[in-house]
Amino acid sequence: MDILQIIWIGVVVFLAGMLQSAIGFGFALFATPLLILLGLPLPSVIVLVSTCSMTQSTLGAVKLRHEVPWRLSLLATVVRCLSVVAGLFLLKKLLGFSTVQIRMAIGSILCLLVILQIFYHPIPRPRIHWIWGGLAFIGSGLLSGICGMGGPPLVLWVMAHDWNNQKSRAFLFATFAAAVPVQIALMGLNFGRSILGSIALGLLMLPLIYLGSSIGLPIGNRMSKERLRKVAYAVLLIIGISAIVPAFLQR
Repeated sequence: MDILQIIWIGVVVFLAGMLQSAIGFGFALFATPLLILLGLPLPSVIVLVSTCSMTQSTLGAVKLRHEVPWRLSLLATVVRCLSVVAGLFLLKKLLGFSTVQIRMAIGSILCLLVILQIFYHPIPRPRIHWIWGGLAFIGSGLLSGICGMGGPPLVLWVMAHDWNNQKSRAFLFATFAAAVPVQIALMGLNFGRSILGSIALGLLMLPLIYLGSSIGLPIGNRMSKERLRKVAYAVLLIIGISAIVPAFLQR
């Protein structure tokens, strides 16, 4: 890994941290496809993004700690961690494909998740049936294990509640921060010491994550939830398409 690649990784991490601080999700959705395009292997990307996301989510959860529904966040974390195991099994299957196929798969997953969120408009309610929470938590864990992009199922579930902007982001921050250490530990069991370099690089990016979070949080507090979401969706769709098209042309 040369210095130019590290600089580009830093730029991606900074922007991803700013995005997630503003809307409560999007770090992995933004960073994963771009880091793969920079030439990093998928397991390394997942560990790097998880390390950075944990730091950023912890900062957000601490700043919004009075808004976090802690009991609900703990339940979501436990279910997600259990389903990450199945996701890691599928990740090992995905690694049997070529780099071009992996890029196309990640780009397609990203576009599908964003399109699903664009067209899913539930009527916000104080509470929804527990089965939807179970499906969201399990789906989030599976996607976290497969490609590190476990945010969308949780976001869809949060959108179905009549929570304010601060509570929505607080729940997402707390849940992501609590589950990531378990995910990294499971990655270590599956891929060994090869993940240590990605963890070290993620820790090296701490100042950029902090800077991005410091910029993103005030933006999220000033802008409406709907406007932030539209901006995020546009950016994520562009990234997903940019991952699919070059991969398709190289086939």
